[in-house]
Amino acid sequence: MRRSALLRRRVRASLVEHFELFLTIVGVLLAIGIAFTELSRGERGLATIGLVWLQGFLIWAVHRHSWFRRRALVQKLRDMLQDRVNNQLTVMLGAAEMRAGPASKDGRIEMERAVLAARTVSSELEHLSLESLRDWEHRYRKSVPGALA
Repeated sequence: MRRSALLRRRVRASLVEHFELFLTIVGVLLAIGIAFTELSRGERGLATIGLVWLQGFLIWAVHRHSWFRRRALVQKLRDMLQDRVNNQLTVMLGAAEMRAGPASKDGRIEMERAVLAARTVSSELEHLSLESLRDWEHRYRKSVPGALA
């Protein structure tokens, strides 16, 4: 890989990692620039309006960027958790199958319950998201007074 491509990748990674700081610095530098320019009163007012709009846009951009990063983090966590839980569920199903044995009716029922529980857990993990977390918190707060305060 060429040195310039590596440098661009590092700069891009640094900007992504510190996106909020970068946008805030841009806004502050623009405000300082407007404050020290020699503009008429009307031009300064227009520049201030533009700067307020720009700051609002920057705040929105920072919020949006944070939302996407949280969403990506939840996806990574969900994938990791799903992999680990599915591995453990496979072990549990194997143990239940060995213990129950295919011959008895009770063994088949126990095995069906274990398979149903494993599918339920797997399904819950597939639907894990920030929205489902908020829904769970909302339901939990209603059912247990003083919880998650």
